[in-house]
This record gives sequence, structure tokens and C-alpha cells, in this order.
Amino acid sequence: MQPTSLTGLVLLSGLVIFAPSTTHAQSPFNEDLRTHEDFFRKKLTDYQEWLREMQLDHIFLAEDVAVSPQKVTLFLRAAYQGQRVCDSLQCAWEQLERENFRQHGRYFRERLLRKWAFLAEIHEEQAEVIIRCHEPAHFIVRIRSERGNVLRDGRSVRSGVSSVPIPRALQSLNAGGGKAILQDQQAKTVCAKARRFLINHYKNKGTPILWRARIDTSFTTFDEFVIEVTHLSYEICPDGYFEYHRIAVIAVQIGPDVELTWEFQGKYGSGIIFPPRKNDYKDLSLQYKDNLEDYQRRLFKRMIHHLIIP
Repeated sequence: MQPTSLTGLVLLSGLVIFAPSTTHAQSPFNEDLRTHEDFFRKKLTDYQEWLREMQLDHIFLAEDVAVSPQKVTLFLRAAYQGQRVCDSLQCAWEQLERENFRQHGRYFRERLLRKWAFLAEIHEEQAEVIIRCHEPAHFIVRIRSERGNVLRDGRSVRSGVSSVPIPRALQSLNAGGGKAILQDQQAKTVCAKARRFLINHYKNKGTPILWRARIDTSFTTFDEFVIEVTHLSYEICPDGYFEYHRIAVIAVQIGPDVELTWEFQGKYGSGIIFPPRKNDYKDLSLQYKDNLEDYQRRLFKRMIHHLIIP
């Protein structure tokens, strides 16, 4: 069902209500995720749509979801059948890992996991992606997040020789993310300063008439944070839908310098209220990919400039 735009709302004459902007920290790990299993299963379709948009649907098929109290696992399998399918899947996987790192300095597994966490509206450490193939050989990769690092383990087929075409350019796959090296700084200071910058960027935004942006620092540590912003419109989407922005930032101390990475993702929809896992919002990177990339590029260019100023 296509969301209804903001311009379709009927407003009472003279009625202007501004919801206060809020900033607070809370733990995302206090609820039993099994209560949202139906929502997670619906996200299989969204994930498959993303794979199709990224020209990966001839390689991977979003097959199933498993939900435990604190973990939501997405299972992917080969989207094709035939002889040596596991061998071919392993070959495609290794090519994607290698090429994505060569082109963008990040592993393919990072994008798979973070997109699943975003669509499922959970923290990365609550998300898991398993790529599996059982016939005629056995190939499995488990992708998870631990303290901001996206890790992989599993079992490989001994001979990876069967090739599967992969997208020549992986730029679309990495839309919304970036990395910078800040010299002679401390991770704790950089992280706090980046968080304040983003809060200040959003705090006076909102919708044209009724709402002011609501900001939730739902996950914050000394070197990592997630900011979620709702009650927005006309930031990325030109058609007046309500928007939800999620920004994850990680600062890693490397000697005297700090490596700062960020991941910007967004959704759009008709409902102004954005309770987690109870909405019809759609992924902005599919319908408004160029707008999203331009917005995040300008935003983080300003943020990096702000961070290097003494």
C-alpha cells in the first residue's frame, strides 16, 4: 500500500501544535523481540526488494527469519539451483567481500547486516544474517555485530571455482555511508562532538505546520551512538511524506588519530507517529536514493568540518 503524502492531511483552521523536541538515552535491549515476530517476517519482502534494487537478487534470496528474545536472524540462500550451487554461492560471496572492500574500504557483510538491522528496526547487535547452502556441499556464513565491529564466521566449500556475475559497480550498495580520519584527536571527544552536532542539526526541524522533530539517542556509549529522528518532512523526500532518519556513528582510536565511520539510512511514510516495528514506512534508498545520498553527503561534510575545528 503506497503511503499518503503530508499534503493530503486535512488541517483545522488556526490549529497549530508543536510537539517538543526530545533527547533521551534508553537501552534497546529491554524487550522480548519475539513479540514482534510478525513484523520481522514482513521485512523479508523489503529485504528482497533491496537485493533486487542492488542487482543482487540473482545471487541471494531472503528465505526465512528466526526470532529469539534478543536476536533476529535473517537467513539468505542461493537464488539459483543446479550443480555446485554451494561452490558458486561461496565464489560470489568472496568476490563481493573483496570487491566492496577494494572499492569502498568496507566489507560487503557490513552492508548486509546493517540493512537488515535498519529494516527490522533493531540495534545491530540484535541482528544476525546467515547465508547458507546445504546441497550438494555445505557452505555457511554467519554475520553479527560485536562492540561496533561486524564479524563473520562459518564453513566454506574447499574448492571455490564456479563464478557468478556480480555488479560491476557497488556504489549503490554503499549509499549513505562514509568514513574519515581525524588526526590528533580522541575517540571519546570526537564521538560526543559529533553527537551534539547532529542533535543541533535536527532540533529546529520538523514538518511545515504541526510538528517539531523528535530526537532519540537510543544507543550511546563513549565511542558509538545511534540517533533516530522522527516528525520530519521535506528533508530528503520532495513529495511531503513524513520521514524517519537513523544515523549510526562509530569512533575508533588508531594511535593518535580517530577513524570515524557513519551509516545514514531513512524511511518515509504517511503516519506521523513512528513506534518501532508498527508502521508502513518504506526504505528511502529505493525510491529516493539520489536525494538521500546528496543529503547525507552534505550533512557529513559539514560535520567533519565542525569536528576538525579546534
